[in-house]
Amino acid sequence: MVSSTIKNKTVSTRVTTSISERAKNNLAKQGLTVSEYIRLSLIKAANNEVQLINFLDTPEALLAKQEAESGNVATIGTLDDFNDWIDQIDAN
Repeated sequence: MVSSTIKNKTVSTRVTTSISERAKNNLAKQGLTVSEYIRLSLIKAANNEVQLINFLDTPEALLAKQEAESGNVATIGTLDDFNDWIDQIDAN
């Protein structure tokens, strides 16, 4: 009797072309496809075998929070500047 796993769910995500290509190239060096890597990652997550990183607890984030709470911040641009920057990132 042959045992097989039924795959009945498709998961998708959107990333930039650059990220996709870099991931594809780096994973290929390890003999994996992006699909295989994502499938293996999801299996680990389902089995609670991953340790999530809380980026808000990094020393840099905690310092930024302390600076913001104390009012020790500098204005480096306007909201329009920020939106223009985001638009440039999205365009890439």
